[in-house]
Amino acid sequence: MNKLKSFVRLDFVTSKPYFTAKNMIIYAGLAVYMAIMSKNIASSISIGMMLATVFVSHPFALAEKSNMDALYVTLGADRRTVVRGRYIFTLLLNLCAITFILLLSLITLVFTRSLVNNEGLWVEFGAALALSAIFLIVQATQIPMYFKLGYEKAKIMSILPFFLIAAFVSYFVISAQGGGMPDRVNIYIQNLLENALAIGAAVIAVLAAAVFVSYKLSLAFYRKREF
Repeated sequence: MNKLKSFVRLDFVTSKPYFTAKNMIIYAGLAVYMAIMSKNIASSISIGMMLATVFVSHPFALAEKSNMDALYVTLGADRRTVVRGRYIFTLLLNLCAITFILLLSLITLVFTRSLVNNEGLWVEFGAALALSAIFLIVQATQIPMYFKLGYEKAKIMSILPFFLIAAFVSYFVISAQGGGMPDRVNIYIQNLLENALAIGAAVIAVLAAAVFVSYKLSLAFYRKREF
């Protein structure tokens, strides 16, 4: 357990150069801008999750550049600990990103008097959580690639699902704001909202399954890597 905590702490330390005050101000400003322009939470959450998805790859990149994988073995961290630690780091990073962006978006909407009624707010929360789940699945797809191939070899392949999801999310948000979603899509979304609890449970189940499969693949791939 101590080794696991130390490894997670090490991942945060190695990623710390990317969390400068300047970068955080830029990211926060972008999230505020999106909240003001779209007048909803979901668009800001999508920005936060995009950034979290990028940050997830940093420990892999730095470990490969500095040959830290060999160091982990030298320090007595077995490969299971490395994989578990990396997934815990990813989970904590996403929780921080979601919490920070959510609070920032709510504050922005309150100050700009763009906050919707309670019913509409719950709908926006649902949309934000759904977008978060999509990006988490993207991350669950990327991480095994990094463990199998290393960051340099996997970075091109790992970017593809990220951009596909980003394109879909952008289209959805822009179309919804402009009233341009097809009627069938609007009806489908309305049906989903009417069954929010069942859909939420299904999303959690799918997300849990995706993360479990991702973890098992990462562990199997990393055990076969040679350093």
